Amino acid sequence: MFQKVQNKLSFICCLTTTLIVLVIILCCLHVSERNMYGQEQALFFLKTNTISSDLYLSGNIDMNWYRQQMEGGEHLLYIEVNGAPATLSGLILSEKDRGFIRMIQDYLNQQISRGNKHFTQTAQANTPDTVQQYFAYASEGQKFLVMQADLQKDEQQIRYLFCYNLQNFYHNVKRQRLLFAAIWLFSIVLLFLFARIFTSHALKPVVQNDEKQRRFIAFASHELRSPLATIKTGLSMLKTRCGTEKNARIFVLIEREISGMERLIQDLLYLAKAENAAFCFHFAPVNLASLLIFVYEKYIDEAQNKNVSLSLSIAENGSYDCLCDEQRIAQAITILVDNALTYTPPGHTVTLHIYSSHRKCYMQVIDTGIGISDADKEKIFDRFYQADSSRSQKDHFGLGLSIAREICHTHGGGISVSDTTGGGSTFTIRLPQRP
Repeated sequence: MFQKVQNKLSFICCLTTTLIVLVIILCCLHVSERNMYGQEQALFFLKTNTISSDLYLSGNIDMNWYRQQMEGGEHLLYIEVNGAPATLSGLILSEKDRGFIRMIQDYLNQQISRGNKHFTQTAQANTPDTVQQYFAYASEGQKFLVMQADLQKDEQQIRYLFCYNLQNFYHNVKRQRLLFAAIWLFSIVLLFLFARIFTSHALKPVVQNDEKQRRFIAFASHELRSPLATIKTGLSMLKTRCGTEKNARIFVLIEREISGMERLIQDLLYLAKAENAAFCFHFAPVNLASLLIFVYEKYIDEAQNKNVSLSLSIAENGSYDCLCDEQRIAQAITILVDNALTYTPPGHTVTLHIYSSHRKCYMQVIDTGIGISDADKEKIFDRFYQADSSRSQKDHFGLGLSIAREICHTHGGGISVSDTTGGGSTFTIRLPQRP
């Protein structure tokens, strides 16, 4: 039982902390990528301003300078002078590069012709008589930042188109995402180990207390069964030899006390075995209506002796076949009937009723006794709890309803209590029908 609780608590703890870590990582990743992109844009503007300054101020633009701006072919630089391609552009750029430049120019002209004023953004230039516009462009899975600038130098109209390749940027972004994902996955392992250790320490006092209780119940039960059996046998032998009526009454009282203790021990043993999953249930097809009739016939004479009216009601057109342990279900019903006959005053009634609904069978024990308060309804299924100490009897130790609840839960059903109309209590056992 505690293993399941620890597993659930560990899962909830690990899931919660993992989600929190994931949110933090995503926020950090978002901020980091924005900063990286901002740095990439700053580097892009720095290079374009450098190109503009060199074209405007320098009179010696050679091939080395041109190749340096392109950084080994990673970026592209195309220059026009008075509307014609510059000599260096024709020499350095390949046919593929020039075709790519034409695609960008066509794309830019289309956007301008459509009146898309927000397509390009104006960038401040560090040289006079210079107009710069930049935009983002994507082609064949690659993304670029593109700057088009117009410069007026002496009597020359210079225009250049600079394509800044963002491949390295997105490669770094991908690496960073993989790194963050690896960190998150590694944190899951650490958080799970932490959750297991934390829940283990948190549940340790509860487990120890429960283990002590189970050991006590099992030890007391096993140690007392043998001497009680011996005493009972000895009393039986003495009873046959007693010579006075007084001795006979004493023997009857002692035997009754021992029978009550024996019943208590049997109940304690059952609960200990049920909790340790050591109790075996033998499931087989059972007709619950027939089982209820058996219990009714068993208690009809006792009810008459107590001047209590015991009746049986079976709803018609119901299906009462169930896959269960017949002996244990009979034990649960017997507990309810025995309690009802014990606490129902003479002249009142106890009714056994069975019906089916929504593929479930409902067996009810309805009495018209003094009833149970709302506060006690929540506790009567606890062990050793009795609603009224004045009603306590030596044959009832407050374990019967706990046993009945364990039996019903083991069968995938349940047990509940409600008020009887007009006074009294109604106990209902709910079991799933046979599939």
